[in-house]
Amino acid sequence: MKDLTSWVLARTAVTAAPGGTPDPAASRESLRDLTALYAIAVDAHDVAALEAMFAPDAVLDRDGERAHGRGEILALLRASMDGFRRMLHTPETQVVHVDGRTGAGIATAHAELVTSRGVVVAAHEYEDAFAVHEGRWVFTERKIRFVYAARSGEYGATLPDEDRVRLPGEPPRAMRGRWFA
Repeated sequence: MKDLTSWVLARTAVTAAPGGTPDPAASRESLRDLTALYAIAVDAHDVAALEAMFAPDAVLDRDGERAHGRGEILALLRASMDGFRRMLHTPETQVVHVDGRTGAGIATAHAELVTSRGVVVAAHEYEDAFAVHEGRWVFTERKIRFVYAARSGEYGATLPDEDRVRLPGEPPRAMRGRWFA
């Protein structure tokens, strides 16, 4: 496969079980691949690959900033990616549940983010809803929350603090919401 979008299209295709319903085991693997490919696409600033990952009417909530529909989602992601010269998201733990043609998942990740103001290290949590759309698994909703974000040199002092989300250009604040709420 030559590009990231090709990977997305191939790895999210639904494999049918006897009776025509999505095979649960294959679906869980496709959904795990979808979330990993999301991280790769964000790091590569690959908007075409990201577009293929969302249902037309999907919702993205990035730390309280909500986008409805692919157009708004891509605009929000593009604006976020434009703020970083380099990004490296590392998906970590993930649990996925499939129920026929829908699914849900929770996951965690870490990131190293290079801005014009320095390097930021961060941890995220994700809550996802998935569905089959046009024969492929896609996000119908993705909620992303910062658990912490700190300049690399301030990580040790920031992490124990309640106001541990310290993004460049923003005042320090606590995590929005709570773990997997």
